Amino acid sequence: MEIFLGPTKVELLPGRAAFLNASKSLIVADLHLGKAATFRERGLAVPEGSNASDLSRLKTIADLKKPKQIVIAGDLFHSADGLSSSTIELFQKWLQMLELPVILTEGNHDRRSWFSRYRFPIDVTPQLKLDGLIVTHDPDDLPVSEYGIAGHLHPGIRIKESARQSLRITGFMVRDSKHLILPAFSQFTGTSPLKMSKKDQFFTEINGVISEIPSELTQT
Repeated sequence: MEIFLGPTKVELLPGRAAFLNASKSLIVADLHLGKAATFRERGLAVPEGSNASDLSRLKTIADLKKPKQIVIAGDLFHSADGLSSSTIELFQKWLQMLELPVILTEGNHDRRSWFSRYRFPIDVTPQLKLDGLIVTHDPDDLPVSEYGIAGHLHPGIRIKESARQSLRITGFMVRDSKHLILPAFSQFTGTSPLKMSKKDQFFTEINGVISEIPSELTQT
């Protein structure tokens, strides 16, 4: 599915990612690596494997689109408690296998000290300008007058099934044709239903294809 933010074409990809063709940039947000380990550290019986699964999915998308760089719009890691030796080793091996530059626009869960301490070869910046778009973590940091891409909100909506039943889904939200809010890439991270205005659009993956959800089917 292709959309336009001003003059810039953005491809919305199955698997919760976006692609900018001009700069060959693959953009995702909110991986929250180590989140499951954080829960286990606090005594909750959460299964392992979500980190490896999410990184494998991202590598598969990269192999398909062949980007020149991967941009993570914040919250690469979840917390200090989740930075276990296994998570660090897994991520370092993934970076070596990826063989692509990775840029992180710092999220509220990220700490710059982690990247110097563990010598992750990643550029960390508050925001980035790509193809005429501002890429950052929090949509509130995107100027109203400019086009941009962000994450942070883990956007979702409820689809009306009946007067009493609804289905919650995750996806991409476009606010006022200017700001694209990416879904959380992590499959272990929840979804937050967001309020939509008549100018907003919502896209989700259905059977491997990105489709727009008609506004009359949504509720908040």
